[in-house]
Amino acid sequence: MARQLLIFVHGWSVTSTATYGQLPTRLKHEAQKRGGPSLDVHHIYLGEYVSFHDTIRVEDIARAFDGALGDMLARYGKGRRCACITHSTGGPVVREWLDRYIVRPGDLGQCPISHLVMLAPANFGSALAQLGKGRVGAIRAWFDGVEPGQHVLDWLELGSPAACELNLRWIRDYPVLKLTQGRNPVFPFVLAGDAIDRKFYDHLNPYTGEIGSDGVMRVAATNLNATHVVLRQPATRRGEALPSAHKRLRTLDPELTRHAMPTAFKIIPGASHSGDSMGIMGSVRDNDKPNATVTAILECLNVQNDAGYTALRKTFEAENAAHQAVGNRLEIEHVPVLPDRTYIHDPCSMVIFRLFDSAALRVSNVDILLTAGPGDSPDQLPRGFMIDRQANQQQPANITFYLNHAVLAGCPPIPGPDGSIVRAALTPRSPYGVQILPRHGNRFVEYWHAMLDSSMQDLLPLIRPNETTIVDVYLTRVVHKNVFRFTTQLAPPVDFKDVKPDGIA
Repeated sequence: MARQLLIFVHGWSVTSTATYGQLPTRLKHEAQKRGGPSLDVHHIYLGEYVSFHDTIRVEDIARAFDGALGDMLARYGKGRRCACITHSTGGPVVREWLDRYIVRPGDLGQCPISHLVMLAPANFGSALAQLGKGRVGAIRAWFDGVEPGQHVLDWLELGSPAACELNLRWIRDYPVLKLTQGRNPVFPFVLAGDAIDRKFYDHLNPYTGEIGSDGVMRVAATNLNATHVVLRQPATRRGEALPSAHKRLRTLDPELTRHAMPTAFKIIPGASHSGDSMGIMGSVRDNDKPNATVTAILECLNVQNDAGYTALRKTFEAENAAHQAVGNRLEIEHVPVLPDRTYIHDPCSMVIFRLFDSAALRVSNVDILLTAGPGDSPDQLPRGFMIDRQANQQQPANITFYLNHAVLAGCPPIPGPDGSIVRAALTPRSPYGVQILPRHGNRFVEYWHAMLDSSMQDLLPLIRPNETTIVDVYLTRVVHKNVFRFTTQLAPPVDFKDVKPDGIA
């Protein structure tokens, strides 16, 4: 087998190749020992990119990556390909490159990367990015002698327009490309941890201990098995009576549901985002002790065709299900002197609501309420279903909900090590829906209350565990007829300063 050329791409705000730790050399030694893909230390390249200057954007890094990759591969002759391993923000950087320089120009058959193995990638962003843009992030950057990298953090913020654009193309356009087939296939993989290194827990920042995450990245935000849903409010009818129009426009109609291509995704047990003891990359040691990250990477690099990719993807799915089985969700932290602390690691989901109107304008002055039960009431939602909600600072009409999927879908009792019940069984309150409540009414141009109720569709099947769903809601822009009218009264002049909204234009 030809030697495998391997490149590494690090994450945000990294200033040294020490971030890769012993992973490159461990992969080389394991590959030689196991007879897997042949890796030579002289054919391993450690990426160095600048993310800590405020003028740099993710697309700038992708452009520079394209040039550096071309220069490096030119040393090996035409047609040479490589495998790429990324960490954190490195995943979106390489995906941005793939989209801009390979997919959109139509050069997929010439893609120089054969395997893209993403470790804890920030594919849908991180809840911490919003904090990194604030005063704490700026102070930390000042002490480190670098800038925070504001534009990169803009991309990484949950629900950012740039991230949504890339991910919607992945959902909409990539399935027809059949990446894993053809003359020069591209095999994408996502490996993510869901463990919290309690030594790094910040009591002032609960995101560092959030369930369903690795302390920095939510599992659902790493996974590329995403869904796009479009809900649309009916259009107005000119001259229709207001009571009739209000009743007819009260419903959101499901217009589209589209799933991304199935992408190989594995949860690495016991792995956190970073750190020497539990980090998905930083904890790797060049020794003979088994390491789940190394094993999974080598399994990914061994894939050579579509059949092998599908088989490994299904293997990963089975391993994820076993890892997240009810009997494996309880974590007990032994604390000196104090009583033990217990944590339940339920599968979670992320939902990004994007609000538009019928004129394609963004709508931000609304409230979003989830509902439950046949009565479509927010009061029927199960306790503990909502973990977090965050509006995007660049685009407030993009709002990200982080939900405990086990609470929504129901869950058997969680047993303790002594056979006791740590948490009683959870009963689902389906069907689930959503209400959109405008904050301002009785205006010449306004939006009206609308809802996806139980008679139309249950929202729960569209919200999958460990995944992200982008829900685009299109509200009808209601224009009242008194915005413009004619009069035949020539004198005296008509003062229409106090005209009121009335009827539909």
